[in-house]
Amino acid sequence: MLRLDKEFYESYFKHYGKVSAYGVVSEVERYLESMPGFTMVNAMNVAKTSAMIGHTYTDFYMEMGAHRTWCDDGEDMDKNIFNIAFYHAYITNSGELESLLGIRFKVRDVYAEIAKKAYGEATEANIEKIKAVKTEHTYSIQDPNPVSRDQWFYNMAVVVGSYAKCHSRKIGAVLVRDKSVISTGYNGPPKGVPTCDQRWFIDEAFRQKYGHHLNNLKSDAKVKGVCPRRIIGFPSGQGLEICPAGHAERNALINAAKLGISTDDTVLYMSCGVPCSPCMVEIINSGVKEIVCTSMHIYDETAMYLLENSDIKVRLFDFLL
Repeated sequence: MLRLDKEFYESYFKHYGKVSAYGVVSEVERYLESMPGFTMVNAMNVAKTSAMIGHTYTDFYMEMGAHRTWCDDGEDMDKNIFNIAFYHAYITNSGELESLLGIRFKVRDVYAEIAKKAYGEATEANIEKIKAVKTEHTYSIQDPNPVSRDQWFYNMAVVVGSYAKCHSRKIGAVLVRDKSVISTGYNGPPKGVPTCDQRWFIDEAFRQKYGHHLNNLKSDAKVKGVCPRRIIGFPSGQGLEICPAGHAERNALINAAKLGISTDDTVLYMSCGVPCSPCMVEIINSGVKEIVCTSMHIYDETAMYLLENSDIKVRLFDFLL
């Protein structure tokens, strides 16, 4: 790849400072498609030669500028030369280009990454295997004598989750650094806040709004230990605005923060699938480097968007593969 110097940085922000990263790639590719075939080949050959002999972008610019028969003078020439250099860098080492500019141009294929790590090859068949992995909500310890560290931390997450005060499902999360647990969390309401099944009796506004759903119950005793969203009839994943619970992943991070423990370079093990997008935002911002989950079931579309456009690693527990 050409050595990208200060002139390259300045040219990038001069020509594409107001264009999204994906828009830059599309615009450059459209420009190249509009060039005569032999012209593009010649230009790319100059770029390859410059890269091989260690030229900087400035050196390449001077070399290309000597061949003005293929481009206009002034602004157009400047942008055209940059487009050639950018595209060469993009196809030869996009990762280094992104690192140098601090911009992400390619969307990650998260499923392919996990498949490659799990099976050594990201074939379509292996990717489908990853997508098909699920636990069918069997939130129980797989083996009392775990044979891998993944099983060990999974079992811990299940035990932590068993203490959850959520009446929908019980999830546990274990935050680990250097193979040692530094924090745990389970889902449920904040400290001191009653569980959701008590809301019918202590929240008058809530009962007025949703109380008619209790008419089908024979007694108020039927609400004890039952998630109000189920009584009301919300489908799974909906009606979350009435849920007072914090998620296990978030609570693990909060517990670490309360104790003044850094969460940088940690691994988060969970007894569930891919975290929801609000939790994912906090996981990424807290410095967690990898999440380990029970399936690639996505709670919401934004969660996958965050995965695809971040550097956080994700994989499945090894005993599920």
